[in-house]
Amino acid sequence: MTKKKYNCFESYEFFGEFFPSYDSNDGRFAGKIKYSPENGLQLEYCLSNSAAPTKCDKLFGFLNNGKKCTLVGQFDFDRGTHYLGDVTVKSGLHGFYYLLIGAFVNDISNVKFANFTFNGMQEFIHPQGFISQLKYQDEPILTTKGNDWLIEVRNNATYSVVGDDIINLIHTRDDEAQEKLKLSLEKIKGEHPKLYFTLRKTFQYTFKYKSVLALNTDETLQNIIKIAALFSILMARPKFPDEIEFYFDNEDSVQVLNSMCLERRTIKLAQQDISHMLMPLNWKQIDMESALSRWFDLYDDFQVLSVSHQYETGFKTLHYAHSDIILYSTQLEAINADLGGKTGEKYTRPIETYASPELILSLKKVFSKINEEELGKNISNLRNELAHVGRPKVMMKKLSIDDYVDVGRIFQLVVVSHLLAKLGVSTKYIYHYQNRLIPLDDS
Repeated sequence: MTKKKYNCFESYEFFGEFFPSYDSNDGRFAGKIKYSPENGLQLEYCLSNSAAPTKCDKLFGFLNNGKKCTLVGQFDFDRGTHYLGDVTVKSGLHGFYYLLIGAFVNDISNVKFANFTFNGMQEFIHPQGFISQLKYQDEPILTTKGNDWLIEVRNNATYSVVGDDIINLIHTRDDEAQEKLKLSLEKIKGEHPKLYFTLRKTFQYTFKYKSVLALNTDETLQNIIKIAALFSILMARPKFPDEIEFYFDNEDSVQVLNSMCLERRTIKLAQQDISHMLMPLNWKQIDMESALSRWFDLYDDFQVLSVSHQYETGFKTLHYAHSDIILYSTQLEAINADLGGKTGEKYTRPIETYASPELILSLKKVFSKINEEELGKNISNLRNELAHVGRPKVMMKKLSIDDYVDVGRIFQLVVVSHLLAKLGVSTKYIYHYQNRLIPLDDS
């Protein structure tokens, strides 16, 4: 029987019985789990059992599909609605962090390794239109190691049985060649009577993450999200793991539904189709072994950048546009310090170091609507007008919301380029990344 897969971008409901201790059914109560990528994981409950938990950080249960499960989150059932009648009833809808389907997982359970996939990863690695040209291989297509972790990227394929009729699925207009192929297949079948043919239906790439350290489910999930963050930046769109499975030392395995709580616009961007050829970067343009290896050391310094890409909505209000300029101009100052630049070049040094000629021209065009001042001075004046209350708003009055969005976007691209350089991406492909995402000139 094929194992049921649960996808974090789909919606599910489960009825079940839940209890606070995995080695005891005391205090059990009924409830319904609701999951969606927008609302995350929620437990609808009704408690009349006085032995049921009031507070806990984990619940265990049996689902109506026959599976054991573990709910992880900070629960406080006193915060719900209370009804006082013949008995005291507590009811409500309570959120939690993630659901583990398939086993009871206690606090000392260490994850042996995790398998997971990303939406859109297949197109990032290889064009789907040419996927039939790829041969399946058992060994990983990529393996990279850190001091305490290992990541593998592997092929994963599904097949359907076609039996001896496989010849009906292969055709050439050369009659002689077609006949030879038919005879060859019949000969192979005769020499291997137990042989049966299958036809590949799907082909995708899966990640395997293994830590040398004894990591629990929280820590493992956090590291998977870090890996997703890297690909969100590389692909310039929200990326989250969609199918996740944990394997434990005791041979148990669980599937994970992670409470993402995403805006509908973010989900739409995450699931939007994009061509391999039109991506700002793709697998072949990056030394992924090196990039993944360096990323774990860089993540803390670029966490804000990661969040902005993973939770992008594609929609900017004036408030958000202003905030982007202040945020990324501050990061330009940090980059300047990293480059050893002087205080007077805190904005221009990063731009001159990383920005393509086209990106610099795009930024200058915005400020040319105001004056012909030097670029660094204009950036400094705009940033100060936005950040300081009471400062005369000379420049702000002359810029539209589209101008603000463009400036913030250009600053963000410079910050991303600094990261890409640290990941070992060549200047050629850094410029390629920028020019794919450069704000369009509508003038």
